[in-house]
Amino acid sequence: MMENAYLVSYSVKGIKNIDTLVTLSFYKKTIEKDLDVQNYNIKGIYGVNGSGKSGIIMSVKILKNLIWDSSYLNNPIIQKNLEEIVNKRTKELFIQLDYLMKMGKTVEYFRYEITLSKDENEKYVISHEQLLSRNAFSKKEEMETIFRISNGEIISLYEKEKENEISKTVYQKTMNLLSSSTMSSLFVEKIFKMFYDNDQGKNSLLFFKLAILCFLGKNLHVYMDESDNHREYVVRNSIEHPEDLKKYNTEINLMINRLWKPNNDFREVLSVSGNVVNKSMYQHFEKIVDGLFEFLHIFKPDLKKIEIEKKENKDVFICDLIMVYDSYKIHAEFESTGIKKLIRLFGYLKEMVQGGIVFIDELDSNLHDVYLCALLEYLMEYGEGQLCFTTHNVGPMDVLKQRKKSIDFLSEDHKIYSWRKNGNYSPSKLYRSGMIEGSPFNIDSIDFIGAFGLDGEDE
Repeated sequence: MMENAYLVSYSVKGIKNIDTLVTLSFYKKTIEKDLDVQNYNIKGIYGVNGSGKSGIIMSVKILKNLIWDSSYLNNPIIQKNLEEIVNKRTKELFIQLDYLMKMGKTVEYFRYEITLSKDENEKYVISHEQLLSRNAFSKKEEMETIFRISNGEIISLYEKEKENEISKTVYQKTMNLLSSSTMSSLFVEKIFKMFYDNDQGKNSLLFFKLAILCFLGKNLHVYMDESDNHREYVVRNSIEHPEDLKKYNTEINLMINRLWKPNNDFREVLSVSGNVVNKSMYQHFEKIVDGLFEFLHIFKPDLKKIEIEKKENKDVFICDLIMVYDSYKIHAEFESTGIKKLIRLFGYLKEMVQGGIVFIDELDSNLHDVYLCALLEYLMEYGEGQLCFTTHNVGPMDVLKQRKKSIDFLSEDHKIYSWRKNGNYSPSKLYRSGMIEGSPFNIDSIDFIGAFGLDGEDE
């Protein structure tokens, strides 16, 4: 049973080295009233290094921030980051996603599109934004326009409510802002609270469908490895005189905290140190840490509990995690890389179990294959949301193949080849041997001769 938004497909073009449209499909083409989304709740993306896997995940992170943060594109660090990661050939970033939302006895099908391009001042702005919808079970594929925006101007706004108070307010509150902020982010900031508890909001389909787009953004959660988080590089290279870096260290940290808002997230993600917890939320934080202990105890049976070391700072506690074993305690900072990753991943996996749409880059890094496969089996069976992750580990393939549309291969030329069951063939064996279309592993040990300064000949 679908209780939250469900992603049907995701397309992107113009991120990093992806210069052609890449589309991930999460559900079957025909949507029937007997939705079986549970059988389509997980997807692993495989591909050689440089094929664009991380770029796809990064684009979802950008999308989430665009949907929620009206100041996102006004952030100079974000602009610098986009300058580096938007594809140099396309010079624009295009994202399209199709999603379902259950509303009473009906299921609505939505399509959202957004394009970022440079304006005359060489700043990335929203050149195109559009939301369409239809009844998911309708045989007609034609969709109704909820809004369409081009170069900052509303071209079309839900015709059925063109003259009502909410439509007029949308025009007024978004005027001259739609090049730098999305309709959804302005809706959250300027419109939602005005109408959500009165009859105008309750009776307006325009209001409701805009709120659903915001709800989708709320349910998107994106995890990326630190190596793909370019914020420190961007900030440091924005300083004119690199020799003064030491003097600017404090300012850099302040800039990161003040200007960079990459997470805009609602998940309960823990850090090994420096968790800022409002005093009124401390008991809730303790429960989260208790859940983290139960999770980590599976991986480390000798872990006895996790203590919280807290320091008071006005209305908040600054909390560190202390790992307790039989005869000693250590700060979580000194745990293995794998355990520290699991601490951070815990909140994202919890969101997926509870109905969120979660994207994780390189889920397999620092995680043992046996544990990873068991974790994926649990999420496939009990997760109420969706999980899409990139990986190089072929071990999970034989777990994933049990579900439909659960394995995608991304080729070097950015084409998606989905695994389709073929008798008793194993996707992992075919992949290793280069038998999957678009994944030619034509490499041998002798290819490394000469790479390390040796010619391979005996002296």
